[in-house]
Order: sequence, then C-alpha cells, then structure tokens
Amino acid sequence: MWGIAVDGAMKPVNHDLILIQDEIRESFDWSLEADYESAKSLVSQCNNPTPLLSFKSKVTVVGAAASPGIVPDYPTIVADGAIGAISDLSKVALIVTDGDGTPHLEKALNKGIPICLHAHGDNQESWTRILSIIDENQEVLLTHQTPFEIDGMHNPGGFTDGDRAVCIAFALGATEVELVGFSINDVGQWSGVTDEKRKLIKLKWMSKVLQILSMRVNDEE
Repeated sequence: MWGIAVDGAMKPVNHDLILIQDEIRESFDWSLEADYESAKSLVSQCNNPTPLLSFKSKVTVVGAAASPGIVPDYPTIVADGAIGAISDLSKVALIVTDGDGTPHLEKALNKGIPICLHAHGDNQESWTRILSIIDENQEVLLTHQTPFEIDGMHNPGGFTDGDRAVCIAFALGATEVELVGFSINDVGQWSGVTDEKRKLIKLKWMSKVLQILSMRVNDEE
C-alpha cells in the first residue's frame, strides 16, 4: 500500500535512540531481561504477515493529545488509542501500540490497517489480548526495546507509542514528520487507563527522545 516490504532489520536513524532506552529502564527500575523475555515470547506467538511499508516524503504522526475529527492530508502513523481521533482512516498507514489503547484500538483492528505491536517487560497480558483479537490477515510489525538483535522484530528506538511512531516514520524513510496531538504537560484523552503522575514523567522522556530527532513538542518550554 505504501511501498516496499520491511526487509531485514528496521534500523534507528540515530543510535542514541537505543542508548536512551537504557537510561529510561534505569530511571524506572525496569528489567532488561523482562523486556527481552516479553519480546521473545511475542515473536514466537505471532504468525501474522508483515505489512508493506516505506515512506518517501512527509508523514503525519498522531499522538494521544489529538483533538477528535482529524482528516489526515499525508500518510499517517497513529499512536495507539489516538486512532479514535481519526475521522478518515484512508491515509492511516500504521497504528503503533503496546496494547493499552482500549477501547479505540480494538475498533480499528482487522480493518486492513497494519499495526506495530510492541513488547516490553510488563505488557505481555496486553499483547496476548491483541493477538487473540486479530485475525490471520491482520498485518503486524513487531518491535522491542532491547539492544539485542531478535529475528522477526525491530528496534527503531522510542519509548512511548507516540515517540516510537516518530522513530518508525524516520526509519521507514520519512523525509519530514508532522506532529499532531503531542503534549508533554497534559495526558491526552486517547491515552489508556494510566497513572497521571507517572504518565507525565513518561512524557518528559518522550520529549528527550524527540530531541534526539531534532524535534520539539509545541508546549515545551
């Protein structure tokens, strides 16, 4: 639909996008082993086809703070539950999710829109639920957040679904990324059930990831 198949490893455009994942793990006292085991388990259980994806120009990435009723002008990658903000799905190239975008994510599954399903140490229940919902024709791209090579998976960088979507856009060839619905000061309405204080800390890390890509969120000081 959008170009050639993802062939081999989808590489980050800047290695610092991988290095910062170690800093984030340390900050939250998360286990690299847990991230790795979740990733290995996901790739062993997912047999869905890989989507055809590449970009050659501008891409829009929609985050959880988006206003409803968006009609994209460019090929669009959507972060998880923010798919609920999209009125016209025809330009949605990919939904990036770690499985917690209920209930809006579920409504977009099995509709011909590829998903990027992400594994981390504490979301095995979430991605297991997504695998139980999707049919055999749902195209799935798999990502992880470890420094290891895992066959059948990719690590383009990123932490939250939003900044990971931006990393993916650039890794797949986008020449420019337009951010819609990104905030570091407010938890977006399309976020899943979350601890607001913890989420705001995560959004600060999202900002740091985007800065590696020379991008800023509008409400950054």
